[in-house]
Order: sequence, then structure tokens, then C-alpha cells
Amino acid sequence: MKRIYILGLTVLVAALMSSCGLGKMVSKYPNVSVTLDNPDLENKGGEVFYTIKGTVPPKYLKKKATMTFSPTLKVDGTNLTTPFTTIKLKGEKAQGEGTTISWKNGGTFTQTGSFKFDESYETAEIVAPAIAQLKKKSAELNPEKNLSEGIANTCSRIGLQPTLSEKGGNGTYFLFAPHYFTPEFIGKTATIYFDLNSSNMNWSNKYNKSQAAKDSINAFVDFLNEDLIVDRVIISGWASPEGEETNNQGLSERRFEQGKKWFQDQYNKYLKDYAKRNKIKVKDIQKPSFEYVNNAKGEDWDGFEAAIEKSNMAQKNQILNVVKSQSSNEMREQKIREMTDIYPEISDVILPPLRRAEMSLVCKKHDTYSDAELISRVKSTPKDFSINERLYAASISQDLAEKEAIYKALINDANTQGDWRAYNDLGALKLNAYYNGGTEQDLSDAINYLNKATAISPNNGIILNNLAIAEFLQGNLTEARNNFQASQEASVEAINQDYALGMFAIKDGDYNKAAQLMNNKSCDYNTALVQILNKDYTAAQATLNCIEKVDAKTAYLKAVLAARLKDEAKVYSNLETAINLDASLKKTAKRDAEFKKYRHTDTFKSLVK
Repeated sequence: MKRIYILGLTVLVAALMSSCGLGKMVSKYPNVSVTLDNPDLENKGGEVFYTIKGTVPPKYLKKKATMTFSPTLKVDGTNLTTPFTTIKLKGEKAQGEGTTISWKNGGTFTQTGSFKFDESYETAEIVAPAIAQLKKKSAELNPEKNLSEGIANTCSRIGLQPTLSEKGGNGTYFLFAPHYFTPEFIGKTATIYFDLNSSNMNWSNKYNKSQAAKDSINAFVDFLNEDLIVDRVIISGWASPEGEETNNQGLSERRFEQGKKWFQDQYNKYLKDYAKRNKIKVKDIQKPSFEYVNNAKGEDWDGFEAAIEKSNMAQKNQILNVVKSQSSNEMREQKIREMTDIYPEISDVILPPLRRAEMSLVCKKHDTYSDAELISRVKSTPKDFSINERLYAASISQDLAEKEAIYKALINDANTQGDWRAYNDLGALKLNAYYNGGTEQDLSDAINYLNKATAISPNNGIILNNLAIAEFLQGNLTEARNNFQASQEASVEAINQDYALGMFAIKDGDYNKAAQLMNNKSCDYNTALVQILNKDYTAAQATLNCIEKVDAKTAYLKAVLAARLKDEAKVYSNLETAINLDASLKKTAKRDAEFKKYRHTDTFKSLVK
């Protein structure tokens, strides 16, 4: 009996609406179109921008009727919020506000606006309930228009991939303090002379037989035998400038090679002598790997001009003016050849000493042990070294545990514990440990060390950089931003933080500013993020593909890009990689509107369960 009553009431309501003109609007409502211009809404700097468009067919909206659309976010299926602006339409003779729609021709409407983003909106259903009204009668219009599902929050997925560094900044490094230690270097130079157009060693050459040349070579060999640590060998090959330029460059290269061979012969003699003095075998000596610097410079024009200036030639100013006034090296060479016939002193005295190779041996002053020996001595007898030397030893060690031991010795030494640098460097090491899979204790220790460094050296850009990263890793983005800004403006050791601040410009929704501040850094996570948000998917793909170390965030961003490119297979494969690296991303992916087209598939469900 009750069911018959309800059915009768429904028929009565329909009849009443039909009689007042709303009935046809209710029945023909499916012909009304209401859509989001871009159904893939996204957070941009905390705002969601939208455009809703609609079409009303001819002979639908009564001349005295009105319609109201109330676009709504339906969260968790029941909770309704209405951040959208209400859309009002009216017939040609209706009173009040709204877009007028012709009865005969129908019409279109557009509503543009924005609202504040909330994380709960990521999974929201976006619907547009509508009500029609004519005179005092109103009716809900069904079925409810479904505009979209979910609001993406990709702009919030900024990320840092910091590494330990002695230099750098920009939020991408756990920064060590400067050690302020500058090794002192000393050296000796020997000169060997060559014949005209020759690179063959000729000890009968007039200049090689001179006492000055012999003295320089003997001093060089004696210096080599002082058992100093060789840092580098700088060999300069020169040619006199009267020959053809290209040939002279090749000649100076060959003279460099001869100089290098001569040095290597001398060094091998030194090793044999060293082995004999220390009663060891040459093969048991650990040979250093020092650097050869090739300074094969071709024609020595400066040497030529200096030699002319120092000479007693009466016409030396005239000679120099003639040479300098030529427009090319080729013409200068020609003038020199012409003048050798007029001024024999040029060919006999000025040019021969320019055909040479100079070997400069550069060694560390007061240093008779290698880097490895320095580190060992600093660890065993730290008080024999200055704080700068101890910090330098830590800087050249590749062993993180060894670095930590040196820093801890510094903060436990009453003479050095008042220096901020060891505390900062311990903080950087602990942050690095935490970032690379360490414990909460590592993070706590890092912050403790950095706070102690700050107490000693307030407003220090290096310390603030590390504190900013610590805050970022904890998810305290406001504090991280403030510290990065303070690091850039610090009165001590200010650090350029354009990249880090550009990262926050992404979060603010200013993608052009972000790209500019980050200087479009190649093979970089945040650069790829900006490119995705700017819908430059080709560039984003290239940037992501060249990142060598693919961590969980990078793999996840690859999945987002694949979703935007509608590459379903790569969505799943990249998500699987991301989740294997960080299981917490299951929850993130399950809510992420970037994957709304895939979240109902069995493969996606199995990945995020």
C-alpha cells in the first residue's frame, strides 16, 4: 500500500511540474552539456584554476525560468564542499542575475575561477548539481553532471638529492666547512736548448754547454734528490719565431716530448739512488702519479722582444717597431728573416736561446709524506698539526668513518673545540648518513651538531644550508625555505641558493621563475618537474632519462610523466620501481589524481595494495 502511495505521489509531482513548465526541463536535462574545459585539474601554488563551460539546447530554458549549477567537490563519497563559484542562468524574461539563454536558439555559458587547494581534494569527485526554478516552483535536475575525478598535487612534489661536498651550495649539497689550509709549493727549473729546426737532444749545443745551463740542470737534479713530494711537472716547449708558425707549433710540441723524456730519465735515476740509499728494490717503491702540464707554446714572441730590449743593438727600437707593426704573425716572421741578413746578431745571439724546453719541478714545501701518510699522522698524533691541517686531512680522505674520527677528535680537543667547522662537518656527515638510509638518531645527531656550530658562528651560510636540508628532509618546508633564504643572505660564508629558492618557486606555482633560478639544470629532478608542469613532456623525458641515480622520487615522477603521455606500461613499471625503493609511495600513488585513469585496473590495485 505504501509503495503505491509513493508511486502516485511521484506521478503527481511530475504532473504538477509538467503543468508549470519544469517537467520538460527535467526530462530533457540530459541534453544540457556541462564540462570542465580541462578535466585534469591541478594544484598550482596552492590554487586550483578552472573553467567550466556548458551548452543549453534550443527550446529548453523557459523564458521566465532560471537554472543554478553548484559545482561541488564530493570527498569520500559523502562530504561535500563547494569551493566553486555558483553558475546562474536565466531565461529571456527572468529577473535577477545570470547569463541569459535564448528560448529559441539556446546558448552557452562559461565560468572561470579558482579556489584554495586542500590535500583531501586529490581523491574528490567533481560534480555539478543543478536546480531549475519557474515562478515559485523548483526541481532538482538529474542525472547529476559528473565533471571529473581528483585534483593533482604534482607541484608539491619538489625534492632534493643532496651529496657531500667541499664546495657547492644551492641546496644540493651537504656542505663541509672550508679547511683554510693552503699547501705551499716550491720548485726548480732546468732549461735544455735545441738546434735550429731540430727537436733532437744535442748536449754539444753552445747553450747547453754554457755554465748557466749546467748549473740549472745540476740544481734541478739536486732538488729532485731532496725526497720532496712531486706535485706536478710543467714542461714548456718553445720555438724561435722566424720559422713558419704551424711548423713552429709542431716543433715546440716535439721539444716538450723531449723535455718530458729527459725528466723521466732523471726521475728513474733518482728512484734507483733512493732505493740504494734505503736498501730496497726499485720495484717495491710506490711511484707517485704526478701531473705533467704541457705548455708547448709555439713561437716565443715575448722572449724575442725581451731579448731585443736587453741587447746592445743600436737599432733595437727600430727592429721592434718594424716587427710589432705587422698585421699577422706570418708577416712578422718574414720581417725577422729579412732582418737577420741585415743584423747578424739576431740570428747569432737573439734567436738561438729561444729554441728550448723548460722543465719546472713543483713540490710541496716542508712535506715529506703523501696524503695517505698525512691522514695517518693526523689520526695518530693530531696535536702535532694545526686545526687547518687536520681539517685538510679530513677533506682529502675518501673514508667517511675516517673523516668522522678526525672531526670528533677536534671537538674533543680543548684547543680546537671552539671552532665551528668540525661541528658543521659532523652535522653534514650525519645528514648524509640519514639521507642514505640511516636512522632517526643520525638526523637527531646532525641537528645537534649543527646547532652547536650555530652557537659558535651565528648567521653562517654553510651551517644554515645544512639546517635547511635537515628541515626539508623532515618535511618542514617553511623552515627549510627560511633557512635557504638566510643562507643566501648570511653575513658569514654566504651561499648562492638560487636553485633551492627556485625549487620553492615550483611550489608557489611560478614555473618560469623556477626554471630561471635553477638555470635549467640538466639531468635534474626538479628541472624535470618544472618541465612536466609546463607540459613540455619531450624535454622532461630527456631530463629524467639522463639522471644516473634513479631514486624513489625520480621513478615516481617518471610514472607521472608516463600517465600524462598515456603510456600505461611505463606507468606500472616506474611505479613498481618507486614503490620497491620506498613503500610509503603506495599510499601516495593510491590518492594521486595523476593516476586516476589507472587506479581501477587490477595491475594498479596490486601495486598499491
